[in-house]
Amino acid sequence: MNSRNIEYLWRDVPPPFRSVARWLTIVQVVGYTTALLFVLQTTHMAPSGISDRYRGSDSTAAEGAMQFAKSYAEMLTLTHTHILSMAVIFAFSGLGVALCSRLSPRLRRFLIVEPFVALLVSFSSLWLVRYVDPRFSWLLELSSTAMAITFYLQSWLILTELHLVEQK
Repeated sequence: MNSRNIEYLWRDVPPPFRSVARWLTIVQVVGYTTALLFVLQTTHMAPSGISDRYRGSDSTAAEGAMQFAKSYAEMLTLTHTHILSMAVIFAFSGLGVALCSRLSPRLRRFLIVEPFVALLVSFSSLWLVRYVDPRFSWLLELSSTAMAITFYLQSWLILTELHLVEQK
């Protein structure tokens, strides 16, 4: 048998590693959800809130707190920390999806790749919002939504698959 045809699935993984995967997935869901709550708090998950957060808000506006435009250094720090940490999160969730037996190989590949693409689009659009045009906040909102939906779907698939394996 060709080594490229070998498929590893959750049922082949020893129970202690499945426990680590289960708890890692649960903790990642809690952390990701907390991050989304922070985004809700700071931007109201609206294009205008996103624009205000990164470009600064109108200092003459009577409503809401005044926000200052993010500096180049702040943008670099934000991008650096988020891309690296989220890449690790998506690497773990992608590995978990790769081990799911109930998905077609094509769907697995899509679910593994999509959050990485959305991550790059999201942070590219963040820079476009800050330095080009506030209307790019729509692209940021769209790509971030796709990323979140995929992450929660990945997590649900992993936890469901681990539960089913444990039931056998």
